[in-house]
Amino acid sequence: MSNSATYKKPPHKKRKTSPSPPDSSWSPLSSLPDEMILSCLARVSRLDQAALSIVSKSYRSLMASPELYKTRSKVGYAENCLYVCLLTPPDLTPRWFILRRGETLNRLSPIPSLCSQPPEASSVVVMDWGIYVIGGFIKETTRTSDVWLLDCRTHTWRQVPSMGVARACAAVGVVNGKIYVFGGCLDPDSSNWAEVFDPKTQTWDSLPPMPDRIKRDQYIHDSVVVRGEKIYAVDGIDRTYCYSPCEGKWGRGNDAPTNGNRRDWCVIDGLIFCISRSGSVYWCEPDQLECEPEGMYWRKVKGLVSLKKRLSSSRLVHFDGKIEALWESYKITIGRDKKLIDLLPGTRLSNSGSNILLLWDVIEEDHLQIWCAEISLERRQGPEIWEISLERRQGGEIWGNIEWSNAVMTVDPFLDRSKVLYSASVTL
Repeated sequence: MSNSATYKKPPHKKRKTSPSPPDSSWSPLSSLPDEMILSCLARVSRLDQAALSIVSKSYRSLMASPELYKTRSKVGYAENCLYVCLLTPPDLTPRWFILRRGETLNRLSPIPSLCSQPPEASSVVVMDWGIYVIGGFIKETTRTSDVWLLDCRTHTWRQVPSMGVARACAAVGVVNGKIYVFGGCLDPDSSNWAEVFDPKTQTWDSLPPMPDRIKRDQYIHDSVVVRGEKIYAVDGIDRTYCYSPCEGKWGRGNDAPTNGNRRDWCVIDGLIFCISRSGSVYWCEPDQLECEPEGMYWRKVKGLVSLKKRLSSSRLVHFDGKIEALWESYKITIGRDKKLIDLLPGTRLSNSGSNILLLWDVIEEDHLQIWCAEISLERRQGPEIWEISLERRQGGEIWGNIEWSNAVMTVDPFLDRSKVLYSASVTL
């Protein structure tokens, strides 16, 4: 036997290797069932979802899927996002913004805009996760039949099939997953005066013509959907007419009081709200659109006196050039000398879930600020009002509470007043 010891090499330590960098289809949750992944992602805030969407293709696909937003709503994590379209001189291209909510301040942040968007008189409606921009004036008197869709999940734009006729200042509403549009066309006798768009088939169809149409039915400043069944249009002098898709019938509604020139009609929790030139917010029961022979009965939302002066001095809302031109020629015949901007509300009212959002402007020396306030609503039992109808006016008051209020945008230097063309609340 050899005296020399047998030499054994010491065992090598296994080197730690880093996992391969994730490819475009890899994600930490990829081993989980899709239902569980959706449940996790549905609880992530919209701001964090934007960051997650760049992690992988699978995440990006899930972030844009309709199933995610259905799940968010089902588990109670859906967020109401306010989108605002502004015209800021000297730039005459409409620009879109989203209201970003912070811990202490809320701000309007820019998102991709559409360079070919008509500068005025489009009709805007929300359905599911998108904002449809319908028609409008592409030149001073030239209407367009184009329809564009802003996908609020990804902030991207795409064109959808055009209407059968060009329109501006048309009524629009969503009933049972379809978009109904009427009025606003150059020819009041057009067979396409009223149309409906089906997003599933991507097609437009004509609706039965409205009988006894008159010229003012063309000029619509507001439209609301009541109880998810009827679309009401409000014309230039606050007279209403409606269409019921379920019945396929047209009808005339009540007239709103002209005192205060109310605008921005919207439905919140079954009640109709609007803003007046005086800076007051009003509300009424939807039944009064057609059940009160003496006209609609509006009541003030109480508790908002501190905002009234600022809202009444605002000149933020845009009125398209054609409407202004019509007023300039009409006011001569009635002996009025005021400008339209001094007669109509200069504050924008929108809804955010069960709350109201108000937008107005404030001039501070050499710059302009756009302010926003969120108002929660509370219905209180008040004294009964007996003089006209026991059922329609059975008392109760709406009180508003200012949840927050701050400047959401500053325009510096101030060259001319900015204008809010449209505002829309989307649940995501």
